[in-house]
Amino acid sequence: MGLRDFIICAVLFPLLLICAYTDVRFGKVRNVVTIPGMILGLAINTGFGGWSGLGFAAAGLGLAFGVFLLLSLLLGRVMGAGDAKLLMAVGSLVGPKLLVWSMVYGAVVGGMVAVGTALAKGRLKKEIVGLLTSIAGRLTGVAKLDYSESDSLRLPYAIPLGLGALIALAMHGGVTGI
Repeated sequence: MGLRDFIICAVLFPLLLICAYTDVRFGKVRNVVTIPGMILGLAINTGFGGWSGLGFAAAGLGLAFGVFLLLSLLLGRVMGAGDAKLLMAVGSLVGPKLLVWSMVYGAVVGGMVAVGTALAKGRLKKEIVGLLTSIAGRLTGVAKLDYSESDSLRLPYAIPLGLGALIALAMHGGVTGI
């Protein structure tokens, strides 16, 4: 692990831990944590890689924003803005390639947590039917999908997103790029 990876991990680990805590405790991922994470990601990568480092960090940040925007347009409010800003901070720190892996692993972990929670609460069938009905309604234009007004289960998604980032770092040998 080089100095750049060490510094990025020194920023990323507390960022993920604090966001997971505030999401569980208060149901919010705070801007006071995510925005400095984005800025530090841009600054660290620029400091180590110059203009290409800035491009690397901006590509990760932009990709996270694009994924959030695409999900919002296609499926409605399935991800909170705090979770999106957390992904943007992660993207600015680790770049686009590792961000994609972070999202993949985070989705797998989040899916397992969602299914486990729904099973434990005896709501798996209800949640699956509600999700499929809402997506079909949104894709056909019949109904808008807005989970903020539904009785569907709410999960602190900063935990799966954070675990996804940590798994991606471990599985792919640290931060790559620049």
